Amino acid sequence: MKHPLSENIRETVFGIEDGAVGNLGVVIGMAQAAAPNEFIILAGIATMFAQTISMSAGTYLSIKAEKEYFSVNKKGRKFGKEYAKHKVPLISTAVMGLSVMLGALIPLSSFFFFEGVSGIIPAIIVTLTGLFLLGVFKSKYTDNNWLNSGLEILFVGGLAAAAGYFIGSLF
Repeated sequence: MKHPLSENIRETVFGIEDGAVGNLGVVIGMAQAAAPNEFIILAGIATMFAQTISMSAGTYLSIKAEKEYFSVNKKGRKFGKEYAKHKVPLISTAVMGLSVMLGALIPLSSFFFFEGVSGIIPAIIVTLTGLFLLGVFKSKYTDNNWLNSGLEILFVGGLAAAAGYFIGSLF
């Protein structure tokens, strides 16, 4: 039997990246607004749970929808039968949920050690480091070079975080 992460690498990468980038925006936004550290942590935890529930539900529903599509679509039946053997909605849902939680904890962790605005730079650094390490982890399950894989997720996730920061700054 294959390891659940190898069959759910999409959910693992998607969940950790989305949890980290999404929660980074929340915690640094709260810190920039001079919120007390308790509020920053509370907002980060609330966001983590909201993301986890939403992404887990979306994963479950989307995998079921794909399976249903492949069962009735003649062109997709051959692929769908193979796909149906590997994707277990409840396992994929659990992997997604745990991945989102792990990702969301990355930027939040800085605010357990730093207060308010002083936690922003450490949160960014730890999040970018986490994204790079996610890419390195991904390379264990792919044929990609670990450095290229790490830099790819760092770059894409970093761009998403920067875009969110600058859009938020406009408002």
